[in-house]
Amino acid sequence: MGRAEGAVPAEPGDPDSSESGAISLRPVESISDLYWASGGHKGTEGNGPASSSSLHRPPPRPMSPVPPPLLPTLRPVPPASPCPCLGPGHPLLLALLALLALSSLVLATLAIYLSVLQSQSVRALAQWLESQEDAVRQLRAASRQLWARLNTSAQPGGHR
Repeated sequence: MGRAEGAVPAEPGDPDSSESGAISLRPVESISDLYWASGGHKGTEGNGPASSSSLHRPPPRPMSPVPPPLLPTLRPVPPASPCPCLGPGHPLLLALLALLALSSLVLATLAIYLSVLQSQSVRALAQWLESQEDAVRQLRAASRQLWARLNTSAQPGGHR
């Protein structure tokens, strides 16, 4: 929509302006004034802005002599520890945990020591058993020789 040369553009606050895209600026005192100025609801088409005929200023709010109450002030919250049991009030629990960790370490070390000791004991026992087997073999051999001599001397005619 073209404008003629020398024509004065319409004021932004002029509601009778026929210029498309004209912006209407009005002073507002609060967010609720903006809500009322925008129509407070959807337009007749359903999704668009409200029509300009529905734009009206809300009735002025009565001023009370008492100022509005202030928002409550928020107190700072101390940062929470990851676990309340780890706080400074529970040293006994920390001591118990340390004792548990130390005792498990001692038990693991003892288990390894006993395992090594057992393997050495089994090795020593195996060597002792082998030596005993050798001794039994030698005694059997000596016993056979003695029985053989005894049998040869006990035969008739084998006396000297």
